[in-house]
Amino acid sequence: MADLRAPTPSAAAELAVTDVEELKIKISNYNNRLKLALKKKVELMRMRYEKCMASRAFKEPLQRVNENYIRLDMYVKSMQHSIINKYKDSKNKMLTLVTKLDSLSPLKTLTRGYCIAQKDGKIIKTVNDTKQDEEISLRFIDGSKKAKIL
Repeated sequence: MADLRAPTPSAAAELAVTDVEELKIKISNYNNRLKLALKKKVELMRMRYEKCMASRAFKEPLQRVNENYIRLDMYVKSMQHSIINKYKDSKNKMLTLVTKLDSLSPLKTLTRGYCIAQKDGKIIKTVNDTKQDEEISLRFIDGSKKAKIL
């Protein structure tokens, strides 16, 4: 407004002062816009509130806890089943290995009628490990006997 020129001082006063009616209209428009904005904000907040209240957390607060208990119970049963299966597998492997070990045992050979020849606590493996007139020990399934090499 600094670059406007008025022909008279009263005209300058009119240019400098805003019209009261125009000011009332602007205030009324701002008031209506504010009311509308508040109405929309209240409606939005009401919708959020209703959405929250309609959620499962508020309708059935213990449902999620119960679902987690059920899931936890399923995990525990699954772990127990896995442990039992692992135990059975390990037991079967052990029995297989024990059977193999038993079949290779020198003592198992004694049950079939054989004996183990020993000299000084060591097993005699070849004829060259003995000499004539030497005493050895023969181990049978039910005990030991001394023998002499001829």
